[in-house]
Amino acid sequence: MVNIIDTPGHVNFVDEVACSMRVADGIVLVVDVVEGVMVNTEQIIKYAVNENIPMTLVLNKVDRLILELKLPPTDAYFKLKHTIEEVNTVIENAAPGRGESMRLSPEKGNICFASASMGWCFSLASFAKMYADTYSGINIAEFAKRLWGNIFYNPGTRKFTRKSMETKSRRSFVHFILEPLYKLYSHVSSRLP
Repeated sequence: MVNIIDTPGHVNFVDEVACSMRVADGIVLVVDVVEGVMVNTEQIIKYAVNENIPMTLVLNKVDRLILELKLPPTDAYFKLKHTIEEVNTVIENAAPGRGESMRLSPEKGNICFASASMGWCFSLASFAKMYADTYSGINIAEFAKRLWGNIFYNPGTRKFTRKSMETKSRRSFVHFILEPLYKLYSHVSSRLP
């Protein structure tokens, strides 16, 4: 049996959230990727760290980077990375010395990217599975490891590298995830009246 407690994110309800965390086995922390970490979010993270409750981070409203801010895919990647680092900074400040073990990272599988208003959510492993379902022979775990960080993909040589040596090389997250998302949103919005 799974019980889910949905708590409001408004600053007026921080105490209620802290009380509800005492009975929780885990937390799904939803952060607006455009707004970033707010004051009340910091408090919630600090409570979770102090109670040693495992967290999963959902970076929500990724569609706003595309539709509202109209950021290029590479800039959107850096915005996502910045938001993750904001959360990890709060974790480290709340638990000096222990923060590294509680660090959130897409590679660890404890971060998802989402758009609740558009009805989609994925982790690196789930996105790698979509590719594996389409293209046979892809090792999901190995491919997912290459989808975040300073790992670049060159479509000409079809190789992953840790350094962007060639002009065609792009971060694998940008190439395999953000660019297809941008194309999808562009195609759909061009069809709307």
